[in-house]
Amino acid sequence: MSSDGLNRRKRVVNRNRDTNEDNVSRVVSPEVSPERTQNQSIMKRVMSRMVLSMAILVVVYYTTTQSNDTKELVMASATQSITGSPIGQQMMCSQDYNEDRVRFTSCAPQRCGRFVSDSVITESEAKHLLSVAKRGLSLGGSSGGASILDLHTGALSMATNFVNIYKLIESKPQKEEVFSEKDFEVYRTVKNKIRETIAIHFGISSAQLYLTDPTFFSRLTAKSAQTKHDEYWHKHVDKHTYKSFHFTSLLYLSTYGEDFSGGRFLFTDETSNNTIIIEPKLGRLSAFTSGSENEHFVERVTSGTRFAITVSFTCDPKFAIKDPQIVRHKN
Repeated sequence: MSSDGLNRRKRVVNRNRDTNEDNVSRVVSPEVSPERTQNQSIMKRVMSRMVLSMAILVVVYYTTTQSNDTKELVMASATQSITGSPIGQQMMCSQDYNEDRVRFTSCAPQRCGRFVSDSVITESEAKHLLSVAKRGLSLGGSSGGASILDLHTGALSMATNFVNIYKLIESKPQKEEVFSEKDFEVYRTVKNKIRETIAIHFGISSAQLYLTDPTFFSRLTAKSAQTKHDEYWHKHVDKHTYKSFHFTSLLYLSTYGEDFSGGRFLFTDETSNNTIIIEPKLGRLSAFTSGSENEHFVERVTSGTRFAITVSFTCDPKFAIKDPQIVRHKN
């Protein structure tokens, strides 16, 4: 091949090489552009944050929905009549009784729960105790919405304090007695019926079950709270407040929906996310083991007047209290 031909061939090859390099440059340049790369990086960060934010919102929504998804279950309604055997719910016992089971082997709860009955206490007995409560509380009363009367200690709510009702009676120049022997006889009969029923239901010895304090009448109204004693609507565990408690009972002396609104009794079962409701009814007995398995509270009364008596029991004879006795007025 001549030198001219060789030179022409070199020029063609060089032109082709330049063209290819230019094409490669045009193809590669968009991928390595600093501005384009920066924009893509920003978009990736934005998308990542959006995905993370959405995930957080979903978790928050799910958690909130689940925590607010509490079921209300009515265990005993006011229109219901629970006769014959009580209706009950068995619960797993809390650790509140571990030491007591060693000390009080035939009394401390081995099985825990709650029950309701409308046939343990007669209507006549309930109405008689309601009369006792009204007569006693008529001599005093809290300036707030919760008043109590304790026939054992004589404690009676008076404005924002407490007085001794027996001393108050003695100080009055009245001839009629506020309480009679019959009142205390009915009181003792009701207490013994409740104790026997608790012993049978929970499989313990009634002979080793003692009445303890506080045991008292209560009157709840819609008045605003004036002291902490008026704030009955807070959740609590009886055995945490009173270490001696093993069994708590309530005898209702008025009826939900007839005598008052609000004022229902609620167990808060956090493990099952349920709220168990008992609607008070004249003569209805509700009883339960006093530990953490039965955390509870009372709804605020919104109208009317709610009467009840709390009757508490212990396995420890050291904390036993005697039945109340008639106190004669001194002329």
